[in-house]
Amino acid sequence: MKNFSKLFSLIMAVVLLGTILPASRALSAKSNAVSQATYFKPLIVDPNVDAAQNSVYFYFKNTSSKPSKLYAKLTYDYTKHDSSDWMIQFCYSNICYLADGESPNTIDPGKKEEMHVQMTPYAAEIGDEVKCVLEVWPVVDPKNKTKVTFYAVVVAKNKVELRIDNPQAKINGQVKTLDAAPFIMNGRTVVPLRFIGEALGAEIGWDNAKRMVSYKLGEEILYFWIDKPEARIVIGPLFAKDIPLEAAPVIKGGRSFVPVRVVSELLGAAVGWDGTTRTVTIEFPAPAKH
Repeated sequence: MKNFSKLFSLIMAVVLLGTILPASRALSAKSNAVSQATYFKPLIVDPNVDAAQNSVYFYFKNTSSKPSKLYAKLTYDYTKHDSSDWMIQFCYSNICYLADGESPNTIDPGKKEEMHVQMTPYAAEIGDEVKCVLEVWPVVDPKNKTKVTFYAVVVAKNKVELRIDNPQAKINGQVKTLDAAPFIMNGRTVVPLRFIGEALGAEIGWDNAKRMVSYKLGEEILYFWIDKPEARIVIGPLFAKDIPLEAAPVIKGGRSFVPVRVVSELLGAAVGWDGTTRTVTIEFPAPAKH
């Protein structure tokens, strides 16, 4: 999946003033071909974590012929708890607002304004979710709005280590014996479907009639089909996309295996590879790179 990050790095949200573009390939951003941009982000409760870890960054680029400031409004819903358990805000560069506010800068044609939404769960619990909707519009044309939706879920921070052809794995340094060892197929590492889902806190589903695997984490659901080189990602009610796979899920020895990198990165993890020891390392959630 050489182009995996690039596949999800483009967010098309075309309006008169401009287009929202992601600031980094490391974002858990999912592309959409219509004006509704949709993001999914796993969050962690840790007072020592930099705020960037729980933030989604993007740019608003002025592609019109007129300079303008921006105005934005943020609304949100919680599945549990209330606003006292969260810090949620949006920011233009380094100026932040809790509900609504105008950008400090006038954006010239062709220039960009950096923005981000921060969702920090101070006292929330694992599994708690939040939905944020950010509306952005040019001050010179308030009727022309771009709406961006962010879905997030609180997860446990995990580091997973897997070695090829070895049934002994580690989760946060503790050894766990798998029912089948990871192996390489068509140049890609595949792992038991249940192990990777449980390691990343996802709910795992299996449809025997369709030979379909599903992973659900918050409002994101991934679908994989045995022997089919395609996956489907769904986020909330507004976003769904099919993506090609370089290695299809398979059944071997009565066990189902899925591509570890695709599943992990789609759920918001970072995957590393040590060719010398043939070890796969998964950091979940992915460290912030902004």
